[in-house]
Amino acid sequence: MKRLYLLRHAHAEPHNLSLSDFNRPLDKRGREEMKSVADYLHKNNITFDFIMCSAALRAQETLESLRPIIGTTDIEISESFYNIHDESILDHLRQVSDERHKVLYIGHNPGLAFSILKFSKVIPNFLMGSVTPGTLTGFQFPIQKWIDLNWGEGEVIDLFQPSPIQTEFPAPQEP
Repeated sequence: MKRLYLLRHAHAEPHNLSLSDFNRPLDKRGREEMKSVADYLHKNNITFDFIMCSAALRAQETLESLRPIIGTTDIEISESFYNIHDESILDHLRQVSDERHKVLYIGHNPGLAFSILKFSKVIPNFLMGSVTPGTLTGFQFPIQKWIDLNWGEGEVIDLFQPSPIQTEFPAPQEP
């Protein structure tokens, strides 16, 4: 059996003219989301053999918040994981060494959301909405080799979505 966790990077600073999309950092909300994800992984004793992470700054900052609890230093950070579509994600995952049994992939929508949808044997209810920033989805696959990874064969075994963080400007209270 192989286990795969897909993690969408946390909330990032909005697009603006001074930063390229690739160089957008996490914002305050994103840093809070990642504290929640790290707490969830720690509380549930979830660790990984190998991590694949987009080289975009917001993805790397998502990874950095997890380093103390992820259980491995075997990490591949690559520009080839940046904003790729679902078929490319599948191709990269099929190249993972068979010695690795629990893999975490940190990436971007829409490719990540489509991958979650396509890996699932049964479409999870949360996909009826969206894969929000910081969403962690865990799958178990009945395979021994990553090259045999296919769409529609994943059993969703874990799901965590950080709670919404209250904005700095709360709605006015009724008198």
